[in-house]
Amino acid sequence: MDVIEYGLGEQRRAEVYINRLLRYLLDPTEPHGMDADFLNAFLQGLPDTAEFDEDTLDLSDVRVKEQVPTEDKSDPDASIGYADLVLDIPNEWFLLVELKFSAAETGTEFYSRATHVDGVAVDDYESGQYYLFVHQQDRPQASSDRFANQSWQTFVSDVLEDFLAENALRYPQRTTTQLHDLKDDLQSITNMTTHSAADQEKIALYLEHVDAIEDVQAAFDDAWESYATTWGRDVAQLLVDTEDGVQRLEGENYPEVRVSRPDGDDERWIFRANGGDWQHLFKYGWYKHETSFEDLADRADGSNDLRIGFYHRMERNRDLATRDYKLKFSFRNMGSNPTAFRDIYADQFYNHRGEFEELLADTEGLLTGNKLTLIEATYDIPVDSHEDYFDAYTAALREAFVDLVCTAPELIELMGETFEDAVAEYR
Repeated sequence: MDVIEYGLGEQRRAEVYINRLLRYLLDPTEPHGMDADFLNAFLQGLPDTAEFDEDTLDLSDVRVKEQVPTEDKSDPDASIGYADLVLDIPNEWFLLVELKFSAAETGTEFYSRATHVDGVAVDDYESGQYYLFVHQQDRPQASSDRFANQSWQTFVSDVLEDFLAENALRYPQRTTTQLHDLKDDLQSITNMTTHSAADQEKIALYLEHVDAIEDVQAAFDDAWESYATTWGRDVAQLLVDTEDGVQRLEGENYPEVRVSRPDGDDERWIFRANGGDWQHLFKYGWYKHETSFEDLADRADGSNDLRIGFYHRMERNRDLATRDYKLKFSFRNMGSNPTAFRDIYADQFYNHRGEFEELLADTEGLLTGNKLTLIEATYDIPVDSHEDYFDAYTAALREAFVDLVCTAPELIELMGETFEDAVAEYR
């Protein structure tokens, strides 16, 4: 569809127009000049309850379709439904999106039971199956528990406005105009433009101090981006200062430490602080070349590798870290692994489910039951005991590493054994 000009007519036509425009803007193959930038912002802005757990480094293969036929082939009497939007990578994952304004919510129970989307069995999407319901803030949420809920107000403020503020000047004028029109029309049709007296006071206060607010925000953004490349150095040093069994190493590409194991071989740990969202910590031997199977200290050329490791996300979980002072720290079967290897490792891992549960019992880690992110843990960021926020973040990372690595040798050993068994089977 060539979306050249955009404008909403009557409110009852809103779903059709929004559906068509969103499909166009989200599709990385359309000629809007954004590639996958807006798609990435949309996925990053999904609510935590969506549990979207896929790599977003390369989204060029994502397909975006509208009015997608959806059916429950287990029920011969069931009719075909049409999902507003479906985003997918064949054989990997899909995200089904239902968009609502004033109409009643009638479809989410059906979509959650559907066995096929666009003629493809949902079970063929082996990495993940995700559902999102976008609705008016004052209207009922999805009736199906499989759907995550997001209001149009949240989408506009947390995704669309932020994206425009950061990127508007980078894209063709036509595309920027479409994004602004989309925002304005959504605000109008969802009554976001009606402000209370309290809102008006807040707006006036903001306008009075806008320069100072923007300066403060810019300073913190710069510090956050810088920390995304230096946390590894800081955590390594803090571990050396506080843990007897940890020594600093000269890393090939990133900061490294050696963890001494009195009853086994010492371990080399790499803190891959490379900026951006995904920040990785892994034991040497947990990254291997896909064909030569040699151990790696970083990604292989062309990303042809097999990987497991711990990670924390500095963009996806930024609000959690800065507003709630919580660090989410996870262990993952990497989404960029070949599909066959992802399946093999997940099977190997969950074949030892009982052992992992026992080894995690004295830690903050919990099994997720998912195929990719296998273990999740949450730690407090102790801002009250540190003058500098990033020192507090470093302290939380140190606590996570001590909890799941330094004091959990049997856990690390089992992770490595299942990885080696999976590599042997994959070969």
